[in-house]
Amino acid sequence: MFRFFRQVRQQLLANNKTGKYFFYAIGEILLVVIGILIALQVDTWNENRKLLQVEIALLEDLRSDLQETLDDLRFGKSLNESTVTNYQILLEAIEKDKPYSPKIDSASVYINFFHVPRFRRTTYESLKGQGDILTNDSLKREISDIYDRRFTYLIEDQLKIEWAIYNQQTLHFNARYLRYKEGAIPMVYPVDFERMKSDTEFINYLSSLRGFRKYGAEVYQSTIEGVQKVITSINTELENLKE
Repeated sequence: MFRFFRQVRQQLLANNKTGKYFFYAIGEILLVVIGILIALQVDTWNENRKLLQVEIALLEDLRSDLQETLDDLRFGKSLNESTVTNYQILLEAIEKDKPYSPKIDSASVYINFFHVPRFRRTTYESLKGQGDILTNDSLKREISDIYDRRFTYLIEDQLKIEWAIYNQQTLHFNARYLRYKEGAIPMVYPVDFERMKSDTEFINYLSSLRGFRKYGAEVYQSTIEGVQKVITSINTELENLKE
């Protein structure tokens, strides 16, 4: 094609058609510029398509992570609720001065139980490393709120308090009142239930633990609702991106 243009220019000059040559040269320049702009537009389109595919893949992986986290949070909430129920059984037996029964053994097992939340953050960290790969600012804020505020609270605050209670109080009362029997299902038995019922320090500990776990169940429920909302937002965004 460039050879053809060169031949046309030479013919115009040979025939002393300077004016036409001038306009032809301008047209040729414009044609080259248009070609460059089209090539750049195609490159930009291809690059945007690649970024779109990366965004879609990250959102799908993040949704998968959040679905797994949702199962863990539901288990954590259920465990918190179970501990509250069993602490209530022990406290009622103490308050009403009920005699020892196998039900006391079953409830005592839960004194040592608490949930350790685990969140998969690999995709989220990758997402942050990609910079502005997410085009939906509202969704970006929702995701950040879940990971950087709600999940961080459960790990940095809720779980630290759980470990502090366990190390500073639970182990102390375990050594004082409980004995263990190994087996397929480990069992816990009070050493002296009558002595346990008269220990004000233990009663206060169990009462405060019941309140903390009740609050924990509420925090888990709130976090579950937040995760569900983000998953719904991700589903909507993926539908829009794939259109």
